Amino acid sequence: MRHFGFAVALLTISGLSCAAHAAEIEIPPQRAPENASIQNGPPNCSRWTDECTNCARGADGEAPVCSNIGVACQPKAIRCLEPAAKN
Repeated sequence: MRHFGFAVALLTISGLSCAAHAAEIEIPPQRAPENASIQNGPPNCSRWTDECTNCARGADGEAPVCSNIGVACQPKAIRCLEPAAKN
């Protein structure tokens, strides 16, 4: 019975040391997609969203106005909600 307890203790210690090695994997940093900006928006679009932030273009020459992002929101691909009016 003493050997069984020793074997369990030995397996537990070796299992804990293996778990520590698995946590040392290096994770590369996330990169922002190139040429993607919610503030600029898609061309020829007056209202757009990424499901977290909603933006709208004002009059000609004015900067777009965007809402604030939520704390836990995960942005998705930018999509146009309303095409720009043609003059």
